[in-house]
Amino acid sequence: MTTTRVTHPLTRYWPRRPDLSRVRRLDGVLGINARNERIARDNPTRAIKLVDDKHATKTALAAAGAPTAPTLAFVESRRDLAAVDWAALGGSWALKPNQGLGGSGIVLATAPDPDLPAGEGWLSASGRRISRAAVLDHARFVLDGEFSGRPRDAVLVEPLIRAHPDMAALSHRGLPDVRVLCLSDEPVMAMVRLPTSASGGRANLHQGAIGAAVELGTGVITGAWVGRRPLDRHPDTGVDLVGAVVPCWDGVLDAATRCGPATGLHYVGADVVVDRDAGPLVLEVNARPGLQIQNVNGRGLAGLLPAA
Repeated sequence: MTTTRVTHPLTRYWPRRPDLSRVRRLDGVLGINARNERIARDNPTRAIKLVDDKHATKTALAAAGAPTAPTLAFVESRRDLAAVDWAALGGSWALKPNQGLGGSGIVLATAPDPDLPAGEGWLSASGRRISRAAVLDHARFVLDGEFSGRPRDAVLVEPLIRAHPDMAALSHRGLPDVRVLCLSDEPVMAMVRLPTSASGGRANLHQGAIGAAVELGTGVITGAWVGRRPLDRHPDTGVDLVGAVVPCWDGVLDAATRCGPATGLHYVGADVVVDRDAGPLVLEVNARPGLQIQNVNGRGLAGLLPAA
């Protein structure tokens, strides 16, 4: 009998037998129970429901002056879907479930299909062809709640965000973003999330993306981690990470600190991207931000937050 050994893609980033002497022991770590207690106390139910709805969140952010990507189409029914002018959307766009979970159900068109009339087909980032019929079928699944766990959902179409050249240079494909943890309108801690080949181009730390600590006052990256291993350079591109500066940093912080007051959240994680043309844009507002940002920054949150 032949046994096939399966190697997880992340194992190439740290030794098979981890050197525990390199594992940081952080003081003042905010645990999951303490975080949940803070969310229950600081984040009203109506505000949590608001940020679970991307379109409603964008409306609230716009009213507060926070920059977001324009909405090309908002589809709430099959009748709305039949009325969409796909040619008018242009050659590149992002289709999202309005209340999708974990980034599922997103379709990205990066260019029009040169062999088809406008609005009849597009190309994905990998060059795969996407027909209008396939997009319509996918949109119907979104409307039926396939990606949100709800009986019904809506389809949100936005222009495709293309990373600022300085951010793109730090990443391996995909779209890097900045997570800024705020208390109301005050930033507390920040990190950049950089896609890797192991993460499949996604800025998801649990899938193998890099988490890079950012100094709040300057936007300078002070350290980077993938899994349990510290990095100075991106493992795919070799680009130096430590010492790099996040572009438009003041604008990133300004956008992030508007999210709490705009949505009614007090404890909030704002995800901001830096578009090559539009600059900082709020990508998502999180009422239940994760705690991995502490490991990335090498500092616990408990000592930075007011006592409960």
